Amino acid sequence: MSQHEKMIRKTAIPFENRIASVFVHVNDLRRSAEWYSRLLGLPIKEDRLSGGPVYWFDFQGTHLILDSNSVNRQNPDWSEDVMPRIMFPATDIDEAYFFIREHGTPLFEPERHGPMAYFNFRDPEGNVQMACWAENREDDPSLAGLSQSPIPPRIGGVFVDVKHMPAAAQWYSGLLGVEYDDAAAAQRIYSVPTASGAVLLLDHNRHLNRESFTELFFFETEDFDAALQFVRTNGFDLADEPQRFPDLSEFALLDPDGNRIVIAQMHPGGGQ
Repeated sequence: MSQHEKMIRKTAIPFENRIASVFVHVNDLRRSAEWYSRLLGLPIKEDRLSGGPVYWFDFQGTHLILDSNSVNRQNPDWSEDVMPRIMFPATDIDEAYFFIREHGTPLFEPERHGPMAYFNFRDPEGNVQMACWAENREDDPSLAGLSQSPIPPRIGGVFVDVKHMPAAAQWYSGLLGVEYDDAAAAQRIYSVPTASGAVLLLDHNRHLNRESFTELFFFETEDFDAALQFVRTNGFDLADEPQRFPDLSEFALLDPDGNRIVIAQMHPGGGQ
């Protein structure tokens, strides 16, 4: 670390304790925007389909970004293995870069574009995420009042597949500045607590079951049967049969690019 870096280095965790956005990487931006809008009963915003590489949903809590990577693909040095899944908000982009350089692997130095800056990084297991700082952020209003679907526009949790749960749980707990729970790390799912928005769920199931797919995130519904009837009636593709457990009911959908999106209803007290 240079002397300049030492002078500005701080001790506080340089990330907010929340997930700002989750990325879904798509091939046809309009097709995917229409699919997610239809699933959530939301109108299409045509101004977000005016030729740019992304379409975004301003959900309450954690937002959703559909990314076609159309600009990235014009760069001969770019490759798909650097596409991020989660955007973590940084309180200071330089501090965040120094932090990741010490604890993970930044893929490039912060790129600065006016009132925002970002960089991508790999966690110790190779998962790619994004750190992003934006000036004068404002909370976006909820779209829940516009929804005409039993699946409200609210991301309940975001998954990260891991092979070594205790080490991954310690790393992400350190990233967000929260206490690590050694007993919880013995389970197949580890929930990293967040202050707001979607929870961060480290998922050991894919590795243990030797499954080739991943699940990106889940929308939380308050009426599981209505949500299931809705997707069946409207021609959405189920990835497999719905599952019901004492503490939750869930099913997975395949979006137009084959991404697995989970719809879940929690049953408080169901595991007792």
